Amino acid sequence: MNDTAPSRAASRLRTPSWVQKLVPGQRAQATGFASKPGEGRNALIVGPYRAKNFGDDLVGAILTRHLQGLGYEVSIPRLGEENCKWLGTTYAADYSGAFEQADVIVVGGGGIMSDTSGAKPGASYLEIVDKAARAGDLKNKNIYITSVGAGPWLRERSRELALSASNLASHVGVRELESFEHLRGLGVPDDKIVLGADLALLTPEILSYRPARSRKLGLQFDVNAFDDVKENPHLKEIVATVGQYASDHSSGVVLIRNGKARSEISHAAPSAACLSYTDLQTFLPQLAGLRALLTSHLHLAITSYSQRIPTYSLYVREKTRRFYEQIGHPERALDLRTATVDDAARFLNAAAAARWTEEDEEKLLSLKQDARKLLAFVR
Repeated sequence: MNDTAPSRAASRLRTPSWVQKLVPGQRAQATGFASKPGEGRNALIVGPYRAKNFGDDLVGAILTRHLQGLGYEVSIPRLGEENCKWLGTTYAADYSGAFEQADVIVVGGGGIMSDTSGAKPGASYLEIVDKAARAGDLKNKNIYITSVGAGPWLRERSRELALSASNLASHVGVRELESFEHLRGLGVPDDKIVLGADLALLTPEILSYRPARSRKLGLQFDVNAFDDVKENPHLKEIVATVGQYASDHSSGVVLIRNGKARSEISHAAPSAACLSYTDLQTFLPQLAGLRALLTSHLHLAITSYSQRIPTYSLYVREKTRRFYEQIGHPERALDLRTATVDDAARFLNAAAAARWTEEDEEKLLSLKQDARKLLAFVR
């Protein structure tokens, strides 16, 4: 794919002026070709983009490219300016006027349908959608929810928001079976829920970039923001173990952060290369060049796996366990709340020695097909 969406000016060079003045339906009749479903229409993507988190931004970018391919002009408020420039969308600092101008609204992805997915459980971005619904801004608009993890929930308000958002949508696409069951438990009809796989699995097919090919082992281990993980009495030793490994193998590792700050273990290996997330265009080629990855976070694992990079996780949230079960490698994921120093050492050595297998390839291709199910209904 091209690095930016085609400009309107470029498309006009290929279209006679008299055709440009017609509405999409008239244009299809005049030219003999069916217009794209989004031609002349606006799409709004709602998600947790103010956090400037790699995984959230990645799924937003994939949704943007999909909608652009359908002909929509896409708005994705709060996505960073560099990412908007790369995607060919106009940067929007907030949602002012966004719902009113939209013909189609896509909510997703990530843990937006849960209140237990982030570092501080309880926050919900569905309040944005709920507020727009109460203001009457969603009338006569197509609404889709896709590539989300749903539940579990800590607060009754979070359950209410997940159910009300689901009621507004024509389809709700979830990335694994547990999310399907959580929504069913809320009362969302089975025929509204689409079971698929995370859109991040389609990263190399939908987003355009050239892998850097460093062939190093990626280490992402940033856990300070997760208070419940600190209850593990072995945590400090585990962090020290990962840091010591990075120091001992500094020429062959990359210390990764899925936000703009430096890796929390970078002080332990000052000579090791570092990769922090600032924008997708810069970050994705470097991530794609790894030979294997040890991470505590979900979307670094999914994106690496999508590019045939073996991954292991000492995870901070249950959603990561779900992913490793989905790919047939539950043994590669351990809850950091209960992990030991020996577990950390074992995972580091296993990641360093990991190789992509024929079984991995077969499972990946199947999951990519499942991921496409979560785009198919977004029209």
